[in-house]
Amino acid sequence: MQLYLQLIKRYPAFLLFGFIATFASSFGQTFFIGLFNDSLRASHQLSHGEFGSLYAAATFLGGVLLMRIGGKLDQVPLAAFTSFTFIGLAVAALLASWNAHVVMLFVAIAGLRLFGQGFMGHVAMTSMARYFGANRGKAVAVAAMGFPLGEATLPIIMVVLVATIGWSAPWLLVAGLLLLLWPLMLKLQRHKPEITPATTSGNETEQVQLALRQRDLVRDPRFLAVVPALLGLPFIVTALLFNQLWLADQQSWSVAAVAGGLIVFSVTRVTVSLIAGNMIDKIGSDKLIGANILPATLGVSLLLVIDHVMGWWLFLGLAGFSAGINAAIGGTIWAELYGIQRLATVRALYHALMVFSTALSPLIMGLMIDGGYHMDTIMVLFTLILLLAWLNAQRLAGALKRANSA
Repeated sequence: MQLYLQLIKRYPAFLLFGFIATFASSFGQTFFIGLFNDSLRASHQLSHGEFGSLYAAATFLGGVLLMRIGGKLDQVPLAAFTSFTFIGLAVAALLASWNAHVVMLFVAIAGLRLFGQGFMGHVAMTSMARYFGANRGKAVAVAAMGFPLGEATLPIIMVVLVATIGWSAPWLLVAGLLLLLWPLMLKLQRHKPEITPATTSGNETEQVQLALRQRDLVRDPRFLAVVPALLGLPFIVTALLFNQLWLADQQSWSVAAVAGGLIVFSVTRVTVSLIAGNMIDKIGSDKLIGANILPATLGVSLLLVIDHVMGWWLFLGLAGFSAGINAAIGGTIWAELYGIQRLATVRALYHALMVFSTALSPLIMGLMIDGGYHMDTIMVLFTLILLLAWLNAQRLAGALKRANSA
């Protein structure tokens, strides 16, 4: 912890920049938009299936745009991309408050997903990985604490606001908050560390050429080995959180007890991410690949044998353990593998694939629910998916060795 305090004391402004960006990403995350699920469906007269399909399509569109635009962070100043992100998310929040045509709802959700879940996290993690060298893991861990803080605090705040002022006005407050934070973020980003030779990783020229185009990445064995290991967790956790009320109904759990489990998830994720960030600075990200999957795999399997709501809490605790490692790896490994000059290009492709996975998983689970599949069948399938991701991750060492010797 002393090492973290020293880092924060040395770079308080820029670490706060990353922290605010990850916190602001909450406004485009599934857990936040899901708080308005019933209100949005009712105002636009949509069924669960219709809204789920609209949400998946909007998320997919956001992922495509992220993949195409996210790499521009390699070419434009951080201040300009930050302004683009904050203004875009504020506009999307304004559109979400507008009870107009369903097409406008689609545009609003696509904007929330693109600028919130997409660009906010992209700006934060790319800038932390780019400007910090030996302390990259710790910087990513500090900035990433905004994610669980949003998960732990915003649901309670939004539930109170919706109950007192309705569902539309909170979106206006979100837009106003983003516009207030925008000039602060521009000030904070000025205090970024100077990039030095120690900040780069490996043979920078060779790595830049390899990562020059995203089409090269999808053929690179290193990229193909890492991505499934990082995407398996958000795929499963998003599906289960999106359908947590269905799980509560199936198991006769209290909705309040199910929702309260998110605190366990958040606390565990923060704790483990700090430990993982320090470990990464010592041994590298690739050594932790695989460790980010097995705890969540155990958690899903526990849902098969524990009917009490405590099984859900155990799952969220173990998933938080995995998520803490996942966040630390996802924020650092691309700089280790490909250097920092084309880091945004690499991360944009990875982040877009993550957006695609979190768009598909709620839709797939929803179709299975509509198809009458039992909860146990779904949990077995999810356990197998995580195990396959873990087995594929074991190829990473061999892929890295072959790529480095080529």
